[in-house]
Amino acid sequence: MILIEITAAIDAAGTLQTFYVGSDSFVTSPADTPASVAFDPRLIDPGTLGVNIFSDGRTGGTTKLETGEIVLANADGALDAWLNYSFDGRPVTIRAGNGGAYPGAFATILVGTIESAEASWDKFVLRLKDKQQLFALPALTTRYAGNNALPAGLEGTASDLGGKVKPRTHGKVFNVSAPLVNTSKLTYEVGACFAINAVYDRGLAITAGADFATTALLQAAAPAAGTYITCLVDGYFRLGSTPAGQITADVTQGAAAASRTVAQIIKQLAINAGLSAGEISAADVTALDAAAPQVVGIWLSDESSFAQAMDLVAASVGAWYGFDAAGVLRLGQITTPAGAPVVTLYDYDTLAGFERRPPRDNGIPVWRVVLGHTRIWTTQPSDLAGAVTTATRAYLAEPARKAASEDAAIKTQWLLAGTAEDDTLLTVAAEAATEAARRLALYKTRRDIFDVPVSVDLLTLHSLKLGDVVALQVARFGLDVGKNFRIIGIRLALAAGTATLALWG
Repeated sequence: MILIEITAAIDAAGTLQTFYVGSDSFVTSPADTPASVAFDPRLIDPGTLGVNIFSDGRTGGTTKLETGEIVLANADGALDAWLNYSFDGRPVTIRAGNGGAYPGAFATILVGTIESAEASWDKFVLRLKDKQQLFALPALTTRYAGNNALPAGLEGTASDLGGKVKPRTHGKVFNVSAPLVNTSKLTYEVGACFAINAVYDRGLAITAGADFATTALLQAAAPAAGTYITCLVDGYFRLGSTPAGQITADVTQGAAAASRTVAQIIKQLAINAGLSAGEISAADVTALDAAAPQVVGIWLSDESSFAQAMDLVAASVGAWYGFDAAGVLRLGQITTPAGAPVVTLYDYDTLAGFERRPPRDNGIPVWRVVLGHTRIWTTQPSDLAGAVTTATRAYLAEPARKAASEDAAIKTQWLLAGTAEDDTLLTVAAEAATEAARRLALYKTRRDIFDVPVSVDLLTLHSLKLGDVVALQVARFGLDVGKNFRIIGIRLALAAGTATLALWG
């Protein structure tokens, strides 16, 4: 039995009402939550829902969501009034069970969000997304007012910054181009930060001066020629001399290295997107911090989405993020499937449709991994000050440094073994080299992805989720003695009561 709770705003005042539909008739008891509510048996198709750690059979890149839809019977026109209601962006909860106390006896299949609603003569269709749609929104929304009354103001003017988004720093970043927010007082903005480590004029470092507690004090001060002063709490610096050319800066956000990790930055971006701390798995954040404590950094200065920023951050250490059935944001790192499996799947657990496919990113093992690191956010191949050293010129001409790990012996067996090259936001060469070695160990071995259909009951019985390790022991593909795999995708066909697990290992 599938039971669904659907929320909508039913009037212009935004009054919310929850509607209850199901695949069968069901009435909650007076002791249930909600109490004594009847589920209307209108469900024709609860839809196909799916989420993958990464897209297209890969083990790196962006998280891939598969949207689904709920189809309800409406031949009697009873749902026609729903067209006047606002379902978009409203929550939906799908549960499955065979009876008993509600909701305790029913496994939560999805806590999601409605994208849109449509009606035909005999059906009403609700298209779904999970909560990750929050991350499709722009990460920066605060814009410059463009209303400076020079020499006062930190909002730019209508002819320069007016309407543009204000920047933000996460972690540690190098050579960013900070917006000039006051042309009279030569004041630039980088976003609230822990330190402005350096400021450069045409690639040449400027002498650091004092930090001020407020922007008012910063603007009232008189910086010495050839220096810069700061207001770190609000994220500004001010020059004491007219610059000769391009102004850039190195900036650090977060009071300690432990607050500049992939896990901490993803967590902060998720909170900025609208999640509460309770909607983010604290255990996963702790575990990812332990597995990947490296410092990373991202400079946000355009209208990129939260998802785009989070993908860049996560990819730096081979991490993933996504929501579980309860709507909690989970985080993890792709590692060799090891340890005690949550469950072992045997031949009799699998349904028709069992398939093997090679991972798209290492169907053939790789012999070399190359990672970009220490990214500079403004490259400067020319127009540098004469005193800039040759080494600094070379550094500023390239967007990133490279770290590599290789094992040429792999090519003895695998003649077409190649190189995997990725960009990261790692900030230390040695840490990038360590990550490259970790990835080489992961990908110099042949890997498989198996799409394994099982019953939804088996999925819910073992509370299987993305990132879990399961063992597969079947009479094919050399798996007769069993092998560990990691769940990198779950696709639900609720009408059929099946779940297809994408297992990688």
